[in-house]
Order: sequence, then structure tokens, then C-alpha cells
Amino acid sequence: MRPAHFVLMLVVTASLSGCLGTGGGDEATGGEAGSGETYTVASTLTSIEVEGKSAYYEDGQSVEWSVDSGTVADAIKAAGGHVVGVMVSLSYGEDETSGGPLCTGGEADQPDTVSATASKEEWSLTGSGENPGSHEVNLTWHNASLLSGTIEGLTVEDIESQLAFDDAALGAYELTVQVDADAFSGPLCSHDDEGEEVATMVSLLVLDFTVLDENGEELTSLSVGDGSLPLVLFVGWIFPVVFLVGYVSTKQRDRFHLDLDFGEPETEVVGGESTSDGETLVDSYRARVVTLSALYVAQGVPWGFITVTMVTFLAAEGADAGDLAYLLTLGTLPWSFKFLWGPVIDRFQIPELGRRRPWILIAQTGMIALLVTMLLVPDLTNNISLLGALFFVYNVFTALQDVSTDALAVDVLQSHEFERVNSYMFTAKSLGGVIGGAGLGTIIGIVGIKGAFLIQIPILVVIMMVPLFMRERPGEKRFPWDEGEKMEVDEDGAADAGGDGGQEARDFAIILRNIKTAFSVRSAQLGIAVSLVISLAFILIPILPLLFLQELGWTQEEFNATKGGIILIVTMLGAMAGGELGRRFGGKSSLMFAALSASLTTLVWGTFDHLWSEGWFMMLVWMVHTFLWAIVSICAYSLMMRVTWAEVGGTQFTGYMAMMNLSAIIGYQLAPIFAERYNYQTIFYIAAVLETFVVLASLFIDPEETERMLIHLN
Repeated sequence: MRPAHFVLMLVVTASLSGCLGTGGGDEATGGEAGSGETYTVASTLTSIEVEGKSAYYEDGQSVEWSVDSGTVADAIKAAGGHVVGVMVSLSYGEDETSGGPLCTGGEADQPDTVSATASKEEWSLTGSGENPGSHEVNLTWHNASLLSGTIEGLTVEDIESQLAFDDAALGAYELTVQVDADAFSGPLCSHDDEGEEVATMVSLLVLDFTVLDENGEELTSLSVGDGSLPLVLFVGWIFPVVFLVGYVSTKQRDRFHLDLDFGEPETEVVGGESTSDGETLVDSYRARVVTLSALYVAQGVPWGFITVTMVTFLAAEGADAGDLAYLLTLGTLPWSFKFLWGPVIDRFQIPELGRRRPWILIAQTGMIALLVTMLLVPDLTNNISLLGALFFVYNVFTALQDVSTDALAVDVLQSHEFERVNSYMFTAKSLGGVIGGAGLGTIIGIVGIKGAFLIQIPILVVIMMVPLFMRERPGEKRFPWDEGEKMEVDEDGAADAGGDGGQEARDFAIILRNIKTAFSVRSAQLGIAVSLVISLAFILIPILPLLFLQELGWTQEEFNATKGGIILIVTMLGAMAGGELGRRFGGKSSLMFAALSASLTTLVWGTFDHLWSEGWFMMLVWMVHTFLWAIVSICAYSLMMRVTWAEVGGTQFTGYMAMMNLSAIIGYQLAPIFAERYNYQTIFYIAAVLETFVVLASLFIDPEETERMLIHLN
């Protein structure tokens, strides 16, 4: 690699370390989710009239009817959106009539009893008064004591749960009025009273509140800024990119290598069929698929848990965008530098137990140990710094497993299996994401955060049994105490039975020299640029939970089930479509058009903010964008494979994947910066522009350049 590239990596790393320091500082002074903080609530209570009428109620008759909040939905939203009560105001006179000739008119009227009941689900209140007069039935279900004085011992979520009831407080309200008439009765005179005319006014009580910290300042949790930038500014960038891609794809296809097929040539299948009756990975196709897929499930579970379940849980607990970005950063950081594992696992091996298998078992043991450690730490959700540190170490082991698994795939897969088995592996990781996201996210309200950690342990233990009992090659031992043949490493680094040798092939100096040669190719260097910009638009990942939970009123369970379930399924479909599109129309073309389409989708998402309250729109645009970006990801992986030199394939390709994760970290760190300054709409516009960078970075890559220039060195 040229010195300039090392300098670039050092600059990015130095910038990143500064961002991490900021993240930690924000967390240390935040504490929105902590139960040891002191809060106050600033509030306004508004009465919104729903129905007014006057009716005659006969003696002893109970009259029931209902009113619905939907008739005043706009007024409710304008007043704060939180319905906390229904109030019925009643006023009534006295209309007894004289009952006989001896009545003088001076007799005292007997008062009637007018009763009213207001009900909403399990809440109900009855009040009565005597005529002539009036009274109110004021049914409320919020904790009014929180609206005055300081609050201690509660989290922000606790406070909000006692003041905001969302859909449970909306809909129909049941009302009942009954008049029990009583008339004057004397020995010489009696009056008649068959009922009363009662005027009623039904109003909803709507609360607008803000939780303040001990300094009387508004908490920033679940919020973004109010700044905005004009749409024309972003259109002025995106549409020229659209025209550029249109021009290149119609007039300059050969020059920019848009017609290349990234799929495996079908002729390679001839003579290379795998058998399924062997006992090791090198001679059993089924064993290869099962093992690699199981290991990718193990990687997907923590990924889904961290990016979906944990992030959403903390957002609901009161964590702000900075806290979420800090956690995502530390969880992703080990993946950005996982390429450092490549030379290590290539250099240090135990051939008699398998070239990659020992590293995989070490990684999985570490993952399980970290989950146990998290269970032993009290009150994790109130210490983002400690939680982030544990996630960092946890993902060090997860990244080690990923590198070892990819290296194992390179070792044991036959050339014609690579594309197909990679799709299985990607789908398996998404399945793990569904388990960690939608699965754990749906039940976290029942089992709690500790329960979510606990459930992951047996899942990983079961998966660990697969590499524990499998063997990579004939002659290897499952356990150190088993009998087996002595292994040697040949000149290509492969383990064989028989003796010693080939240590020089794993020397660090040779490995590093080959890496430098691989990155001397221009297209391989441009691959770094593609990898570093592909995930910058991940600024939306910490932002979306805030948008859906706060602005749109989604519950944790709804958001987790959507992002960790439906969205992951769409991701898998997009990945499969990406492989097929790349094979038919060229991987580079598919990448560029999918990235550009995703950018336009994000632009539309931000532009039509008036439709955000419509569930169908949010789901549609989210799924379309997810589908398109899955195509981008698969085609980008294919492109990186094509510019990778097979001699250092594991290390170089892992390096590209690490740069992609570093790109995600940069995106996460940009999220709180933009969230502090701009509203949701502008953040979507910014993400749309960032997505076009992938198109520009990949434009000048020649996918065949590496093979053409370095084939003589193989």
C-alpha cells in the first residue's frame, strides 16, 4: 500500500477517536435515563369541547351515549396530543308543576338528583348534583402530582408513562345521565315532576408537557433540531449525478466497464461438483453450507440485538441521539479494524485442529463470556459508558469470528459455490438479525434487558456445537486429546497430513509484502474509497427510532417488529435480487443504479413529510429503500471481490469490509451533529446526498484490473 493510503487511514482514525471522546462526554453529563436524577415537568392543560346539547331525561331512566376523540383530532394534536381526561359539565333547572286546587304556589320544590357517569376503558367516574344547579364529572387518569414540585426516583420513561397514554386514551368515551325526580307532597297539596331538562357539555382534557432536568432545562432525548436547509440545495447535487449516470450508461459503457458480469462463469461448474458423503468440510457440500450459515447466524444475533432492540430500548428509556450513536460506534468499531486479525490468523495456526476452527471457537467462547459479564453488572441501562465498553469487547470477539469464518469460506469453498453459499451466509446473518431484532425486541418488555442478554447465551452455545464437532480436513482432530495424524502446512498454506513444513508461507513479512502488492493496483485503491463512503448514510439509523417513537407515536414493540422483522426480510430479498441483477446486467451497473435509486427514494422520504403519519407510506418507502440498499451492498461485495488479489484474499477482502464498518461509524458519529442542528426532513436530504457518493466512488473502478495485472504473480 502506498504511504498516502496509510496517512489517510491515520487521519480518519484520529478524527474518529475525537468523536468517541465527545460521545463519552455527552453520556457522562446526560443521565436522562437514570433513576437517580431530579426532574420537574412544565405543563399546560387544555379543555377541548367535543359535544354540547340539551335534552329531557325522564324520571328513573338511564340514558347512555358516546362521543369520539376522532371528531377533534386536529385540536388534540395542536394542544399537545396527550388526552388525560374527559369532563362532563351539567346544568339543570326545576320544573315541578302544581298537583291540586289547594296548592298555593308557595310550597318548596323538592330537589331532584341528577347523576352522570363518564367512562373510558377501565377508567370510570360518577358524580351527582341537585337541581336547580350544576355540577361536573371530571374523569382523569394521569398522575397529576407529577405536574407540581420536583420528581425523584423515576426515570424519564416512568414520568412519561404516567402522563402520556397514546392510543389507550383516544377513541370512544361512554357517557350516562340519569334523573331521579322528586316532587313536593303534602296533606292538602301534591306536585308532579316526571323528569328534568339537562344541558350537557362534554370536553376532553389534553396535556402538553415537557420534562425538565434539575437545572430547569428541557431534555434533548428523542428530539432533533429545528434548523432546515432548502430542498433545491440538495436537488442541485443529486440531479447532476443522475444525468452523469445516464450519460455514462448510454454513451460510455465500455469506457467505465459497466457491462461486466460479476457472476461465476457457468463453465467452472464442470468437473468441480462437491460430494455430500464426506465427514469434513472440504469433501461435504452440506457440511460447508450448514457450518458457514450457522456461524453467520451467530454474527447476526448480536448485530440485530444492538442495532434494533438495544437502540430502541435505550431511546424509550430517554437516551438521546448522542448516546445511541456512542453505543453504535463502540459496537461497530471492532469491525472497522477487523482487517488486523487477517495476518494474525494467517500467521498463528494449529493445523492438527484446523486452520480456522480454533480461532472460531476462541471467538465464540469470548462472546458467551461477555454476555455472562453483562448479566452480572447491575443497572446497565443507566451507565452508557460501561455498556458501550462491554459491547466493544463483545464485538472484538464477534469480529474475530467473522474474519475467521470468511477465511474458512475462502479455504473450503469451491469456485462455483462461492456466490451461492455467500447468499446463504448473508441470509443466515439476516435470520440471526431477525432473532436479535424482532425476536428479542418483541419480548424485551416481558423479560427485560437482562432477560434479553440471558436468552442469547443458549443460542450461541447451540451454534458453538457446530464448529466444536466439525473438522475442516481429513486427518484433523476435533479435540487436542483425540488421536490424529501429524499435520503439515504446504506452500500454499493448506494443512495436510504427514509432517512439518511451509512455515515460511505464513511469515508476516511475506504476508505484508503481498498486501502491499495487492493495493498497488488502482482499482484496488479505489475500492478503499467505495468502502469508506458506502455507509455514510447510516446517519439515519440512530435517527429513525427517534422519528418513529416520538414524532409518529410507534411503540417499542411495533418498531422492533418492523425493523427487526419485515425490514430484514426485505433486506434478504434485496440481497437475492442483487445477486441476480449483477449476474444479468453487470454488478457495477446494478450497484450504481441501485445506489442512485436509493438516493432518490431517501429524497422523496424527506420531501413528503406530510405523509409520515400515514403508516402505509412509511412502510412502503422504508421497504423500497431497504430493498435497493441491499442490492447496493451485495453488488459492492462482488465488486470488492473482483478487485481482491487471491493471494491475500482473506486479508484484503476483510480490509474492505473493515473500511465499510468504519464508514458506518463515521455515519453514526455524524448523526448527533446533524440531529443537534437540523430537523428530520433536512437529515433525510443529507442522507440522500451521502448515498450518491457510492456512485461517484465506484465510477472509475475496473473490476478486471487486479486479475489482469497480478495474474503473473500467482
